[in-house]
Amino acid sequence: MVNIILMIAAILLSPINTFAQSLWSRDTASERVMQNECDDKVFTKVENTASLNIPATDFGDTLYSFLKSKKVFLDKTKIKFRFIVTTRSQIFDITKESGELRKEGIVKEALLKFSSYWNPATQNGHKVCSYVRFEMSIKDEKLQIAITQ
Repeated sequence: MVNIILMIAAILLSPINTFAQSLWSRDTASERVMQNECDDKVFTKVENTASLNIPATDFGDTLYSFLKSKKVFLDKTKIKFRFIVTTRSQIFDITKESGELRKEGIVKEALLKFSSYWNPATQNGHKVCSYVRFEMSIKDEKLQIAITQ
């Protein structure tokens, strides 16, 4: 009798076990980065904001050349993105916060392509993952950028 009850319980609980394992195996790249590089922590305020390791004008020129080659023409409006810069200068979780842009995907591609130009933020002398607000606009055929927390 006990064997029959255990067998019925095993049959009834097997879908739960299978479903639970499938949930645990759905590890996306973003989740791995968050766990491995960010210890599941992303700072919104830091002592030293993530910054570029080249002059902002050079980064703006590089980004503008790339966008122009892909036929992405920015209007004179300001476009603001928010993303995470990791401790290893990777960028992920890019979202557009404001502005009008037709080829948003190409701008995101460019930001990812040039992620090696970023230095991570620091807090208490340690590299940390942090959110960055990245604003860009065109002025006199030059891409103007601003980086804030």
